[in-house]
Amino acid sequence: MNKYMPSVRKRRRTLLIVEGDHEKNILFKALFHAFPEMGINYEDVWIYGTNIYILYNDIVKEYGADWANTGDDIDLPLVISKKKTPDQLSYIEDFTDIFLVFDYERHDPGFSEDKIAELQNYFQDSTDMGKLFINYPMVESYQHLQSLPDPFYENRFECVIAGNGNDYKKKVYEVSVIRELFWFPHKIDGILKDRFFVSDADKRKDCVNSLLQIHDNHNLFEEVLSIVKNVVRCRDEKTFTYQFIHEVNGLGYLNDCHTYWEHMRWIFKSIIYHNVCKANKIQYGKYVLSEGYKEVYFSLRLLDILKEQNKVSRADSLGIIWVLNTCVFLVADYKFSLVEYPGEAEA
Repeated sequence: MNKYMPSVRKRRRTLLIVEGDHEKNILFKALFHAFPEMGINYEDVWIYGTNIYILYNDIVKEYGADWANTGDDIDLPLVISKKKTPDQLSYIEDFTDIFLVFDYERHDPGFSEDKIAELQNYFQDSTDMGKLFINYPMVESYQHLQSLPDPFYENRFECVIAGNGNDYKKKVYEVSVIRELFWFPHKIDGILKDRFFVSDADKRKDCVNSLLQIHDNHNLFEEVLSIVKNVVRCRDEKTFTYQFIHEVNGLGYLNDCHTYWEHMRWIFKSIIYHNVCKANKIQYGKYVLSEGYKEVYFSLRLLDILKEQNKVSRADSLGIIWVLNTCVFLVADYKFSLVEYPGEAEA
């Protein structure tokens, strides 16, 4: 998972500190591609995988137990590069943005309300020390929509005693109306590799990217066939074409004359809107936005939301965790006009 330090030091990149492969391979790859205005090329994102409490302990080791109150700037790139490659340090000025993305996971043996609150309170700006986004109960919450729009998202929660992370992932897998969309590029790549024996990863990547740029059903068979020509074996070209058409028609986005990424942009905007409404309910008690969307978003405080989640989840038998994804908010942080929804013009 950890592929942090390159052989040659580069500057002005994005650092993504995450817990698992899902964030790296599925969510953020799609997010940065759907919003190219953010200027984040996924190939230039440096990814470091760790647990939130391991990271906390690493900070304490470098800056002391009172690190949050000393007034010192916490250099996360220095902390993690020292741990992994002490012979090749990196520093905060090497990065334009630092995002920390972790699960709430109250069942974690290392869970501490005080430690997680310290981190949430300190890391509030991605362009400064970094910004922490906590997802409740896990990062997969961004897919926990059973329809679009989903009128039941307002009151969706998980019981603290419901089970472990794998149980939650399984539930989302079974009920999500958008899960297949996120896996689609990886599914097509897998079909090319495993069923049609295209071993060249770059060739598969170029092919998938071209297929995702198709924007309508007009002459679909001929267009797909022309893209896969010279990628799959000649005798397999039509077979793959029929299979791709079956898969893409099941998702339906070509019916709206959208490319895959245009459709995913709309999907992300919907996800963000649902979670802004939910965050507003957690913090202020109101799900329906009676004020302007932008004003509501910038009134949200992730620390206040964490405190409320801590409060409602403390009871072992009756505790709950409100389902909420905050890491998708990084698009709104960058430029709110990118996420205006529904039907509002982008600036």
